[in-house]
Parts: sequence; structure tokens; C-alpha cells
Amino acid sequence: MTTLLQTSVAQRLVERLVEFGPIAPDILTGLFGELTREERAALAHEWEAFWARPKQLPPDHPWLSWGGLTGKGFGKTRAMAELVTAEVEAGRARRVGLIAQNEDKAWEVLVEGESGLIAVSPPWFRAEVHNGRVIWPNGAEGFVYTPERPGDIHGPEHHLGWASELHVWPRSTREQAWANFTMGLRLGYGRLIWDSNQSRKHPIIRKLLERSTRNPTRHVLFRGTTYENAANLTAGAIEEWEQEYGGTVRGRELLLGEQFDEEDGALVKQAWIDAARRDMPSKLVRRVIAIDPAISTRRGTDRTGIIDAGLGTDGQIYVIDDMSDRHQWEAWASLVIRAYVERWCDCVMLERNRGGDACVANLRAAAKEIGIHVQTVELDAKTWHTPGTIYVKELISRAGKVERAEPVAALYERGRVSHVRGADLEQLEEEWTTYEPAPRVESPNSLDACVFAAWELAGLGQERRDNAGSVTTAVKLQQAARGPEQQSVSAIARLLGTGSARRL
Repeated sequence: MTTLLQTSVAQRLVERLVEFGPIAPDILTGLFGELTREERAALAHEWEAFWARPKQLPPDHPWLSWGGLTGKGFGKTRAMAELVTAEVEAGRARRVGLIAQNEDKAWEVLVEGESGLIAVSPPWFRAEVHNGRVIWPNGAEGFVYTPERPGDIHGPEHHLGWASELHVWPRSTREQAWANFTMGLRLGYGRLIWDSNQSRKHPIIRKLLERSTRNPTRHVLFRGTTYENAANLTAGAIEEWEQEYGGTVRGRELLLGEQFDEEDGALVKQAWIDAARRDMPSKLVRRVIAIDPAISTRRGTDRTGIIDAGLGTDGQIYVIDDMSDRHQWEAWASLVIRAYVERWCDCVMLERNRGGDACVANLRAAAKEIGIHVQTVELDAKTWHTPGTIYVKELISRAGKVERAEPVAALYERGRVSHVRGADLEQLEEEWTTYEPAPRVESPNSLDACVFAAWELAGLGQERRDNAGSVTTAVKLQQAARGPEQQSVSAIARLLGTGSARRL
């Protein structure tokens, strides 16, 4: 039996009835038979006293923010919708701001969803939608916003704000949207409620956790697992999730609600990245674009990894831009061609494992539209920016993920790789600091593209024998890269011998 601290009165009633076995239905009928029809209808909406688990209720002392960071299916949306309804009915919230990852989701989940404001409102205080707003019987209004348009949030004032699904807010606008939304909570008590699942190194979630740690009574945080709401989830759902994610870090995030910023087994530490971060240099010796193409843009499939990186006159590798996304097939080619020309790059590093000849053909088609020629060259060829020509080096990755990435991780550890200040590299940094190599675990696409670029700029493959599949080779490369600062790339070449490499 679950503990009293985790369960609702309704759950405890069911657990007690189970003990009576076959006569439980008769007992239940007797209990509810004593209630009038009105009382039974009221009980269906008796959230605080009957249906809610303790963690789904806000504290009984004054607070400014109340939020939940939990496993999926915990029941956060229902808890938040019930609180909004209670605050509106009590007259403490006349203007309510509602914001989720986009406008459609705000309406579908927060307002019209099965646990949304309309569904949880009681018959005597029914919420309705009029002219794009949520309207309650006492005249209170709910306004829907999206973080995709932060400018629309600037100005409006609210008594209460509900910020939902923070972990999937768009990266490019989320912090501005958050600032505008929270600064508008200046009517009455001006309180905030929020909910989210885990998102590693998420700047807003990190701030909320830090604020709760500093002042836990004013900024209240609740945590919880998927298992706590098992009674209200589809039969077999948790078992399926366990089969898919059980025993993994991702499973601990999704089911147990644990928050991780960095994994012990990750290839690169955030501290290494931060310590080596630099401004964009005024001059680059080389500049390349590396591509790890996806073969589909369907939901759930890989992103196309596209990294722009350069080699400075100081011998430092600079990661300049991450253009990775779920690009359409033709779109990523056009994006790469345009960036190559505008940024004076000297070659494209292209993995052809899955796309084969079609990858180069895709680039050629995009280049032809603007009168540019695409020429494939050997991996050890010297390239330079030539107007009217784009040089492409095709990579066939036959080495394991670890063998390919570890030498580059070692360069990060030595401070040889700098992420350019001000560049949008958050996704790439998250991948480097959370990816733990394991059998049958695919490495992320931005990370793969970054590895390709670093191999080219550091010369890791230029003077290697064609033995990249050897674990011993990978270890030697890593040891060489992690040696004293004066040990150069040429020393790595001397260690392994000379020769032309066709594969990474």
C-alpha cells in the first residue's frame, strides 16, 4: 500500500475497499447511496478534500511561486488547472496569463484538454471561451500567450500566471518570453505557477531551482514520479515506458523526475567548454562546414547535424555556429551552400554512411541553382576558398562512436576547442556534456558534425594510416591529444605513422 503522504482520500478509499474483496461493490454502493444527486455531483469536483494527492496542492502559507518538476504523467496539469479555478472563483485572480510552448498547445492542453480549465471547472462555475479568451462567471478572464512571440507578452498585467511545459519552450525566444511574462505579474498578489519535465541545463529551470533553494517558503517546488499517479494512467502505460527507458538516465528523468545537468560518463565537461570560450577571432586560417545528414524529417527521426567551425591563427579550433535541425532534404543543402559562400569556407565535411551518393547530389543540385560547381576531393587534399567552387570531402564512418569522438573530447579537455561567445551552441553543449557512449546508443547529430569538423581542422585524420577501426589507435590518439601543451598535431602523426586516411 502506498504511503498516506503520497495518496489522495479517493485512493485510500479504493485501497480500503479492495481489502473487502467481492463485497466491495456493495459497500461502495451503500456509501454513495446515502448521498443526494447534488452531493455526488459536488464530490466529483471536490479536488482539495477528496481527489488531490498532497503534492498536488499548494502550501497553506503565503507564497509567490509554486511549481512542479516531475516525471511524465504525474498530474501537474490537473493540479495547476484546479488551482487557477480555485483562485479565480475566490476572486483573487481576475486576470490570468496562460502560456505553454506554443499557442496551439496552450489551448489544447491548458484550456480545452482533459485536465484543462474547462474540464475541471464545476457546473456552478463553468469556464467558457469567448473572443479568444477564457471567461469565468464572475467576469475573470484568461489570456493565452506563446513564447514564440515574446513581444505580445510585453505589457499585459495579471494577478496569476500559469507557465506550462517549460522544457519544450523554443530555445531562441524562451528567456525573453519568460522575462516578459513574469514581469507582468504585478496585480494583486502577482503569483506564478509553473510545471515542467526535466531538461538538462535549461536556464529557466535552473533559475527556478536555485530560487527555491534560496527561499523555499516563498518559492515552493514539488517533485514527484510517474508511479505516484499510476492509478490514473492507462493500464500498461508504465510497463511500456519501463521497457523502453528502464535502467537508463533518460528513464530516471522521464519516470522518476530526476534532474541532471551533466553526466559523470559524459565525454566533455561543461567546465572545459566554459574555460575555453572565446570571442570570434578577427582572422581564420581555415573554415569548414561539417554535415551529419538525416535521411528523414518525420517526427522522432534524427536531426541533420550542421556545424560551422574554423581554425584560428593561434592554432585554436573555433566552433562558430550550430545550424542543426530537422531540415527538409533540399533545405539543408541550400542552407549549407549559402553559408559556405557567405562565410568564405574552404570545404564541406560530409558523412555519407546513410545517404550515400545522394548527399553529394543534393549539394550539387542546390549549388547549380546559383551557378556554383561542387567538386569532391580526397580527405588529405588541401582546400581553400575558391569563388564558384565548393570542395566536399566525403566521410565514411566505420570507426565506433567512442573511437571517433574521444580524440576530439581530449582536445576539449586540453582547451584546444573554443566555443565562440554569443553563438547559439546550447544544443551542442548539451549533447557533449550528456552523451554517454554505450553499445547501440546513437551519438547526437550536432555532436557528430562537430567531431567531423574538429578532425579536419586539427588534422587528426590527415596523416593517419587506414586503421581507424582499431581501439588501440583511438587510445593512442586520445593519449597524444591529452599530452603536454607543447605536443602538437604533428607529434600525433609521428606516433601513428604516415599515410592517407579514407575513413574516420
